[in-house]
Amino acid sequence: MAKFRNNVAMKFGIQAAVIAEHLWYLYLNEAYCSEEKLFHGSYWCRCSQMDLMYEFPFLTRHMVQDALAVLRKNRVIRKGCYNESKFDNTSWWTFTDYGVKMMEAAVPRLSERQEL
Repeated sequence: MAKFRNNVAMKFGIQAAVIAEHLWYLYLNEAYCSEEKLFHGSYWCRCSQMDLMYEFPFLTRHMVQDALAVLRKNRVIRKGCYNESKFDNTSWWTFTDYGVKMMEAAVPRLSERQEL
């Protein structure tokens, strides 16, 4: 089951929200805890498009590319390359300040909203 934040989905689409949620998980659980993944003052997580397609088999390569492009264009995430081998093209991702705010923002669930 794919989880995502409602505020990200409403602003950027469900596919971008699903990808952002997965990158956020990697960011918090793998990158943020490791000094080895600290480059230029930001923590980075390593994730390829193939990894994302494997994690979410309902997304095609173009859907993943488009979702990443939307997130980059709107300055939610940044892309880097910190691989040790110059033949390794796996992308590294970090969240911008705006992206962190988006991911940390809590949107109340339907059951928690007051009825009008």
